[in-house]
Amino acid sequence: MEEFTGRSNNLVYYRTTGGLYWKVFTDFAPMFYINGIAGSSSRETSFSLTDEKHLKAGIAILSSDVYWWWYTVTSNLRDLNPSDWKNFPVPESALDDLKIQKLGAEYIADLQRNSVMLVRNQKSTGRTETQSFKIQKSKPIIDEIDKVLAPHYGFTDEELDFIINYDIKYRMGR
Repeated sequence: MEEFTGRSNNLVYYRTTGGLYWKVFTDFAPMFYINGIAGSSSRETSFSLTDEKHLKAGIAILSSDVYWWWYTVTSNLRDLNPSDWKNFPVPESALDDLKIQKLGAEYIADLQRNSVMLVRNQKSTGRTETQSFKIQKSKPIIDEIDKVLAPHYGFTDEELDFIINYDIKYRMGR
């Protein structure tokens, strides 16, 4: 993915820690408030893609089960370090795929629609409100993303089935 990044306003936001079985990538900064004042979480960061048309597709690809499988094999499973997304191999044909771009837009809209504000009251910080995403509800869109990605990676039907169902009982709470 790194070869498609550079200085631009095409930001991809993500959490550097937490998230257990899902990694959240968006094209907007998730809402965050401390004692009613808007801010940003210290666990959130971003990177930018050089080409605007790659933004939605890039988010779709990083939100895919293909990426999740790769992340579980190559990372510490606790933190989302820059190397975890930079080193992920992404064919340019996938970023240029109009179906993946469309699915990325649908996925982002679905994340927003299914998000909730998580409220915590802490002695040291006070009241924090964080936009929390229910990614399980977007799994049907993620599955479609994987189906469109499969030919770009040369996956067989059997490999695609493995990827879509990888860790499903943990990720879906089954």
